Amino acid sequence: MKVKKMLQSERLKLRVLEEQDGSMIVVWRNQKEVIDQLFSYVGITAKQHFNWYEKYINDDTRLEFIIEIKDKKKPIGTIGLNNIDFKNQKAELGIMIGELTEQGKGYGEEAVRSLLQYAFDELNLQKIYLKTFCDNEPAVRLYKKVGFHQEGILRKEIFKNGKFKDVIIMSILKDEWKR
Repeated sequence: MKVKKMLQSERLKLRVLEEQDGSMIVVWRNQKEVIDQLFSYVGITAKQHFNWYEKYINDDTRLEFIIEIKDKKKPIGTIGLNNIDFKNQKAELGIMIGELTEQGKGYGEEAVRSLLQYAFDELNLQKIYLKTFCDNEPAVRLYKKVGFHQEGILRKEIFKNGKFKDVIIMSILKDEWKR
């Protein structure tokens, strides 16, 4: 797969994930506020991230970007496509704003819009889907605002923090995408 090295929007630059981003990602992934919204149960070590990265660089079904605020040259999170399936023209979206002070400022929406444009216009995918906890209201609001539709709910799908949590599956189709 031929990959663009960088995507840009008004305030953001999305650049392809590099090995040296690992220490920053480990910090983000070990914050309770971040872990609580991920399907993983605990943080990660530098060694675990390095092992994941070694697999990632040879994985044609995955594309990861670092989200960076252009004017500050400040990395704030990650966004990517997983399970890229060119035969069926679909992929799963994942995003994490790891810099907690930058959450709630519209960067997530801007990053998702940039990645959707790339996925639909340049990768020629027809469907982008995602999963998130039903009680992650900011995320669900963001995805609906961008144009995702609910496909279903996986009831009591994940046991986390002492209780079962429902997971919502959402998707957007290329012909529904409004820039």
